[in-house]
This record gives sequence, C-alpha cells and structure tokens, in this order.
Amino acid sequence: MTEAPAPSRAPIDPNVITSIRLPLAPLVVLALYTETAWGVALAAVLALALEMTDLADGWVARKYGAVTDFGKLYDPFSDAFTRYTLFLGLYAVHVADLWMVIAIFWRDASVSFFRQVAATRNVVMAARQSGKIKAVVQGVGTQIVFIALVVGKLVPAQTEHAAQVAWGTMLIVTVVTIWSFFDYFVGHFPLLRDAWTNRPVKRDS
Repeated sequence: MTEAPAPSRAPIDPNVITSIRLPLAPLVVLALYTETAWGVALAAVLALALEMTDLADGWVARKYGAVTDFGKLYDPFSDAFTRYTLFLGLYAVHVADLWMVIAIFWRDASVSFFRQVAATRNVVMAARQSGKIKAVVQGVGTQIVFIALVVGKLVPAQTEHAAQVAWGTMLIVTVVTIWSFFDYFVGHFPLLRDAWTNRPVKRDS
C-alpha cells in the first residue's frame, strides 16, 4: 500500500504569525490615541491586519500539519492580549464604556478558570458554540467600530452618527460576550459543582 505523502513544510511558523499580534495591538492603540484622522485610519488598517493574522496562523497550522501543543495555548493567549488591548484603547477614547470592558474581561477570565478546573480533574472542556459566536462577533464588531471611527473623522457631518454606531456595536459585542459566559457556566455547572464538593469524576465504562 502506498503511503500518503508527508505534509510539506510550512513557509512560515504559525507561532511567528501569532507573535505579530503582540506588538501590533499596542500600536493600534497608540495610533487611535492620537485622535487624528490619519491616526484613526492607521489604527483601522492595523486592526484589520490583526484579524488577518488571527485567521492566517490557524490556516497555516492546519494546512501544513504544524499544529503544536504550544500553539494551542499561544494562539488564545495572543487573541486575549489583542482583544483586551483594543477594548481598553476604545475605552480610552470614549468609544466603549468601562462596564463593557470589565464584562468582557470577566467572561474570558471565568471561562479560563473553568478550563483550569476541568484540567485538574482530567476532563477536556470542549469549546461551545457560544464561544465561537462570541469570537466572530468580537472580530467583526471591532472592525465595524474602527470603520465608524474613520468615517467620523473623515466626514465631520457624520461624526455623531458614527459615534452612535461605534457605541452600539460595542454594546452588541458586550451582550453577546455576557451571553456566552452564562452559556458556559450553565453548560459546565455539573463539572464546577463536582469540583466544589470534590466529588470523584465519573468515568464511562
């Protein structure tokens, strides 16, 4: 029987693509914080580049069989670092409210804790559909916010409307994120309850 050909070597290490997001996210905030038309436009372009790297690293890893245990941890860390940085930047320029940023942080911190609890009990906590929806809404929503900010700077007559669109988009992002938290909490409540009481893990025979 003929063996299947081994996957070709990736043209670039997916972890290198992931690493690009770490210095790029603060640059987005610095450009945004200038509150100038060119700065906001640059921030929007860099924010789009962030999303592209998020798609690219996973695609390269899967296509070339370069998925690693380190990458499985590094990618979500980089995503969280990027999202928090951008949302804090949006808060700094009065696009997002503080409670929105706090809610988003609490959700991700809580789900991370749930995963740690599962790991201590040797249980694999699968991703839920709400988590995937949350990621898409945050990614798309962030782009809409930056586009609205650019329009507000380039078309002064639309400044107020653009600000309303940006804030409303952030509200939708926050609501979806909160919904995802409750979905994870309810879905994994038995795991958390058993861990709380130190009940032995039930294994399927």
